[in-house]
Amino acid sequence: MPRTIPHILKALALILSIQQPTRVDLPAVFENDLIRLAIPIEGDTLAMYTDTGGKNFLYHTGLKKLGLKRSRKNLWVESGLAEILAHDNLPAPAIKEIHFAKDKAARSDGMFGREWFADKVWEFDYENKTLSWIVEPELNRRQTGRGVDLHFRHDTAGNHTHHLPRIEIVVGPDTLSMLFDTGAQAILSAKAQGILGEAELVATSFINATTFDHWRAKHPQWTFIANADRSFGRKADLIVVPEVKIGHKTVGPVAFVKRADSNFQVMSDYFMDAEIVGALGGNALRGLRKFQLDYQTEWLTFMD
Repeated sequence: MPRTIPHILKALALILSIQQPTRVDLPAVFENDLIRLAIPIEGDTLAMYTDTGGKNFLYHTGLKKLGLKRSRKNLWVESGLAEILAHDNLPAPAIKEIHFAKDKAARSDGMFGREWFADKVWEFDYENKTLSWIVEPELNRRQTGRGVDLHFRHDTAGNHTHHLPRIEIVVGPDTLSMLFDTGAQAILSAKAQGILGEAELVATSFINATTFDHWRAKHPQWTFIANADRSFGRKADLIVVPEVKIGHKTVGPVAFVKRADSNFQVMSDYFMDAEIVGALGGNALRGLRKFQLDYQTEWLTFMD
């Protein structure tokens, strides 16, 4: 009888390993370095934009696909998203909230934002266009030395609040703090599309007006495009920085869209652990090619 115990334990271990994979490759679609999930639902596909700097939202098309009516309340339970995600072994957000947002220009059914990314480990591969949830990450990830610190605002118990990562980059002699923002996007003017050789809707990075104007004055040779971004019905200028250092990696050129200083002052005061001057988006992150975004150890690991 005792001889059967190891066999039972092995069988249980096998069952658990099947039920809880060490990683899950998500149904991700990369388009111009922006990432959405194509989640199968009954008779259709739910397209959810992913954004480390955003919130959890459903747009009009998402409501329709899920059979919901417009509401101001938390729609998490009514949406059935918990069951939809569990069915395909996809991760659920740390905070079970999703609200309706009116966005006529939205090109997806909704968004998974900061609460969805929170407290997990993710592997982004911009080169092969894959996004994976690392369910059982390796131990001692920070000790590899191949990466850079992430910074979060914490409560008195040491837990992350708002779940917004801050990362430091270097441009010339200056170290700049940025929101790590995989969903930052621009809608480029026809002129900007021609100069940059990009599509209309693209991943971008943002910088505050003070830094933008400093770069413009100090580096008149850098590519500058007036009124390049047409997001939110407004026009914003764009500048291309030849090189950006992230840890020991150098990426570039990277386009930065100008945003008012107040945007980042408010974020700094209420959501971040320190002052930020911009947001680092997919047009810069693609230069890292493959990395792990680790909310647990607050570390960005370079995978090559």
